[in-house]
Amino acid sequence: MPRDDWKGVVNQILYGLIFTAELDDVAAARMAEAMVERRSFGAGPGVYAAAITRARRHRGPLTDEMPTPHGEAGFRAFLDLLAAQLDARRPWRRTTS
Repeated sequence: MPRDDWKGVVNQILYGLIFTAELDDVAAARMAEAMVERRSFGAGPGVYAAAITRARRHRGPLTDEMPTPHGEAGFRAFLDLLAAQLDARRPWRRTTS
């Protein structure tokens, strides 16, 4: 992944949460499953997991590029939940498409 592409991938995750009221384990499980099955998140779980890793290390804001009902701290906590949910689903299935 090129140096700054992770932020665009993280923005996809943030956009996917616009209508999600609670950033909890249930929402993280639902999103992780969509990533593994490549529903709504077609790049595949590896791309999202790598971007989440970069985002978790990033010291700057993650919610600054698009309007969102979620605050910075809540979104960062959600990324932790999402990373755990993705890890729990390893090994990820390979797809032919």
